[in-house]
Amino acid sequence: MEYRKLAPRQAEALACRARGLSNRETAQAMRCSVANVANLLTECFFKLHARNSTEAVAKAVKLGMIQFGLLVSIIIGIAADPPDLMRTRFQRYPTIRSVRNRNREYLV
Repeated sequence: MEYRKLAPRQAEALACRARGLSNRETAQAMRCSVANVANLLTECFFKLHARNSTEAVAKAVKLGMIQFGLLVSIIIGIAADPPDLMRTRFQRYPTIRSVRNRNREYLV
């Protein structure tokens, strides 16, 4: 199967998705609209013959369209600011319970 090369902005949007950022967070990082990010990712899916973000990221890494070393450093926490680069859903959307637990840690 032949894959088309990603444009720089498309690769950037896919790299943000690989870091776990939402469309809104990606739009803020790329300084564009959320609709633009959705369009960029849709084009990535089309070019990579992927059905979702996970499949698109895996194919992009396998084909060398996204730097694997960068992703590994983000995942294992060697990057400049790991908490901001690889954020979990828990950190993005805190609940009342998570805020209380976090405040307890600071009080001890």
